[in-house]
Amino acid sequence: MKKLYRLLSNINTVLEKAETFVGSACLGVLFVVMIVNAALRYLFRSGLNWSDELNGFLFVWFGLLAAAYSMSRNNHLNITAVINLFPAGLKYALATVMNCIMIVMFVIYMPALGKLLNTLPKSNVMRVPLKYVYYILPLCFGLMTWHCVFNIIRDSVRFFTGGKEEQV
Repeated sequence: MKKLYRLLSNINTVLEKAETFVGSACLGVLFVVMIVNAALRYLFRSGLNWSDELNGFLFVWFGLLAAAYSMSRNNHLNITAVINLFPAGLKYALATVMNCIMIVMFVIYMPALGKLLNTLPKSNVMRVPLKYVYYILPLCFGLMTWHCVFNIIRDSVRFFTGGKEEQV
């Protein structure tokens, strides 16, 4: 049991690092393209006609990867001032129910996303098939589903061992 939990924990850590790396790369490229475009417009009165479109795509990727990372850290929206008033057992039950609801929602959206991706045209300026840009949606929904499942496992381990994960 200990080995399985460690394996799942290591997989979760690798996914977190990958989300952080790719998200940071998206943000870095977005920033550089934005600065270069602003400088070109200011200095030469002409900018990169494709920069706004690329920045939009990168912003979508960055935002969704940030959402997946937040899910891995269990930092999704909640009202902590209210939740902290509850006893540990009720907090655990609420967290488990919320994670289960999110898993169901992510799974429900997957088939619709698959259909949607096949209907998307090419982008206007860069002429990139938008399905490649928006493959990030099912990817991040899959990552968030994984993180919700792992959060349930981690919360269960912490709850039933009194917060001592090394006892698993």
